[in-house]
Amino acid sequence: MPSAEAGPGVTDPHGLGAAVSRLSGSSRKHGYAAFMVLARVLDEGEQIAVVTSCRFRGAPAALALSDRRLLLVNAREWEPDVLPVGLEPGLTVQGWQDERHAALVFSRDGHELVVDQIGDRAMAQEIAAGVRARVGG
Repeated sequence: MPSAEAGPGVTDPHGLGAAVSRLSGSSRKHGYAAFMVLARVLDEGEQIAVVTSCRFRGAPAALALSDRRLLLVNAREWEPDVLPVGLEPGLTVQGWQDERHAALVFSRDGHELVVDQIGDRAMAQEIAAGVRARVGG
């Protein structure tokens, strides 16, 4: 049984809080539940380089680029989706944006993963650039 004395101290072992602090207030608010899911599925020692809030499969979501992988989670009630994406050759990313939102499409071997309603377009661009740099494309 965990000790109740641990209390609500602030820890950020993955750098997620620091990455979330770079987002707009609206993105932080809309992604809050997804960020909590993300925090629970990160591997020990994994570090977040950049994160953004978005929508995936009709639910609020978080898209994160870590030092190990790309990770997409949503806050679908009672059964969130958790999709790790390996940063390996053959993975491509395309992006679109308008004056309010961005979308990213990740493709490999004929399979696509679409993430939309990204409010912080600069974060979408940073994730896309980071993925391209790591997979050599």
